[in-house]
Amino acid sequence: MFSAIQTALRLRSVRARLTFWYLVTLGVSLTGFAIFLYIVRAGTLYRELDVQAQGRAHEFVDQFRQGLLALDVEAALAADSRTTDEPVVVRARSGSVVFRSPASPVLSWTSERDLARAGRDEDGLLDVRDRQGALFRVATAPVLRPGAAPLLVQTALPVEPVRHALRQLALTMVMCIAVVLVIASYGSGFTARQALAPVDAIVERVRAIQTGGLGERLDVRAGTDEIDKLVTTLNEMLDRIDGSIRSARRFAADASHELQTPIAVIRSGLEALARGGLAPAEREQDTADLLLEVERLSMLVRDLRLLALAESGTLLSAPERCDLSSLTSDCEDIARAMAEPKRIRVVSRVAPGIAVTGSPLHLRRVFLNLAGNAVQYSPEGGTIEISLRSDASHALLSVEDAGCGISDTDLPHIFEPFYRADSARARETGGTGLGLAIVDQIVRVHGGLIDVRSTPGVGSRFIVSLPLGG
Repeated sequence: MFSAIQTALRLRSVRARLTFWYLVTLGVSLTGFAIFLYIVRAGTLYRELDVQAQGRAHEFVDQFRQGLLALDVEAALAADSRTTDEPVVVRARSGSVVFRSPASPVLSWTSERDLARAGRDEDGLLDVRDRQGALFRVATAPVLRPGAAPLLVQTALPVEPVRHALRQLALTMVMCIAVVLVIASYGSGFTARQALAPVDAIVERVRAIQTGGLGERLDVRAGTDEIDKLVTTLNEMLDRIDGSIRSARRFAADASHELQTPIAVIRSGLEALARGGLAPAEREQDTADLLLEVERLSMLVRDLRLLALAESGTLLSAPERCDLSSLTSDCEDIARAMAEPKRIRVVSRVAPGIAVTGSPLHLRRVFLNLAGNAVQYSPEGGTIEISLRSDASHALLSVEDAGCGISDTDLPHIFEPFYRADSARARETGGTGLGLAIVDQIVRVHGGLIDVRSTPGVGSRFIVSLPLGG
């Protein structure tokens, strides 16, 4: 069995493995049935032999009762020619032989001893061997004689016919099983090929779909079998792969575009400084502009790294208890400082004692990004509302502004890297275009969700939901 399993494991083809295991299952089933049939048939044949032996013994008693009741039993039975062909031995209760017919087998010494002892058990059955080793089944029948000692009649029948029949049965079943397995091997191979033909077609079709042509899909049949489920799953996987590749290409293009501008500014500024001839005030201004672009470039690189860590799942390496109420209160002062140049009023409602499990540093980044976004797109003299509360299982952080709002067309895309909805979100705002994407990834890493409700011309409301902890 173990060698068969090892053989199956070495088979690389699914078709070959299916055929192999089908044949193993069929072979084991047929073998088990054959063994059961053999045992049942053997029991039946041996019972029939026992019944036949006992019947012959009792039949002999009935047929030759006169001779068995005679004073000289041996002479009476020997004088009857009918006893010549009967394999019979007549014994006294002590085991001594009274009469032995010529047809009785010549038994070995141990068998004679066993038969002599068997005289104590009336109607007994015993297996004995002759001097050539042949096996016989002996049945014993008692003979009661009025006024004389009782006798025992022992009839011996050969067991070899039963064994021969069982050998023939076993040979026939082995040959039948072999023939069935040979036929089944071809049948199962054909069935496996037919069953896996759609899979082969799917493999060829998937191979034909190149990276540049991921818009193609497999044909879906109107069925519900495993092949149809496989095709549907593969199409869904192709959709995800296509979306990931498109997103990666778009991300690379957007990142290169975002990097291009500060690099160009830095290069032109350095070239101007290298040429010389600038007044001290101009040189100071160019140096300040260069430092500003370098800082912007550094911020973009940091944001890209943070986004990559969040998407790879390695951002939250050592989560800890975070008092979200205290963190929100601490960040309010920063939000008011950001809002002061535009005379924006910040209204805060923070419930105490709300804690989550995560990274205080990154959760602080979530708050500041949302607050900065609200300040950035709110009109001068507007209002920003910040609230923190909790329900039975989640902490709910809300940042609401009265800015220009987000259109329904742009709303599904605002968490994509470098996505800016309109001119109000152009590069002149000073951001990297990664703020909301980073917020979304940080919230997801913390097991939370972020929801946006926005009305163009009225404002937007960002709601962050985080599982309570600590």
